[in-house]
Amino acid sequence: MSSVAEEKVRLRQSLRQARIDRSPNADEASRLSEQLGQFCLDNKIRTAAAYFPIQGEPDIREFLEWSLKNGIKILLPVVAGDQLNWVHFDGTTEFGAMGFEEGTGKPAKLDSADIAFIPAMAVDFKGNRLGKGKGYYDRALATSKVKTVAIVFDEEILIEVPSEDHDKKVNAALSPSKLLWFGR
Repeated sequence: MSSVAEEKVRLRQSLRQARIDRSPNADEASRLSEQLGQFCLDNKIRTAAAYFPIQGEPDIREFLEWSLKNGIKILLPVVAGDQLNWVHFDGTTEFGAMGFEEGTGKPAKLDSADIAFIPAMAVDFKGNRLGKGKGYYDRALATSKVKTVAIVFDEEILIEVPSEDHDKKVNAALSPSKLLWFGR
């Protein structure tokens, strides 16, 4: 294992523990959902790829509900082997192959989205994103042209995140109180 890979493992462990130690915060989830909604309105987003939050990820369920009520189409990932497939979220979920809730709906293509809001453990000021370590989003985004926004908690915006060649950078990061664009 390279030293960068080892750094990523250590940082993930630290961030996972910090998420475990966090208290659920409905106000923070509402602010994040408001930020996402405003982003969609400001950028005239009609279709957004997003995620159904699991295991301490920033909670965007309020945004998903708001989107469906306000005419924004949502694409959600579904795990298929070591890949992510996408569906047009119909407002319902079911437990998928990995044992957590996934959206249901008709098949979709990620590149049909105007933007992709993706979960992250951390992001730095250069747009380097640290995921959970399985590479699902890096593989999904490797051939996609969709702009990406990492969704994180405020304290997960770091000065530097260790990065390797296969790690896909994001275009922006959004937290309950910030929107940061990279390389604009």
